[in-house]
Amino acid sequence: MRAGLVMECDYRYGATQVEAFDEAFVQVEMAEKLGLDSVWMAERHFAAPSSQLDSGGTGIPSVAAAPLTWASAIAARTSRLHIGTGVSVLPLCHPIRLAEETATIDHISKGRLELGVGRSSFPRAYEGYGVAYEESRGRFQEVLDILLQAWTQDRVSYAGEYYTFNEVCVLPK
Repeated sequence: MRAGLVMECDYRYGATQVEAFDEAFVQVEMAEKLGLDSVWMAERHFAAPSSQLDSGGTGIPSVAAAPLTWASAIAARTSRLHIGTGVSVLPLCHPIRLAEETATIDHISKGRLELGVGRSSFPRAYEGYGVAYEESRGRFQEVLDILLQAWTQDRVSYAGEYYTFNEVCVLPK
């Protein structure tokens, strides 16, 4: 069995965002020290405090909008801990950029990146990015297809409803 830590990077009322980042890194370093196998970073968009609920907040403030940035910072602070995304919301990502960033982090971490992918069940995140939630299934499939091609083939060629690429060389693999 493997044991890991899921982090949504919420922060306490009255605390600052700086403190939330600092506390999250303390938790990560403790997880490695205590022998946990992994840490999984949530992807949460527009997670405003309750005081901003009328403007679309969730009530639980979070600084976890950029899990791949977190993953890179965690890779630099740890040597053994696997770093996962739980989940990367594929329909809100550009597939080529995501392929490049995840491959880069996987190299930096020496193979410790665990990429969890999904669609999210929060339409508010889609609204904030100007993407129709109804398109999430189709976008998810296209991004996943392109990612797999980008990591395994010399060149990416793809013609879909949302993305089109012709002979793009994506590095690193």
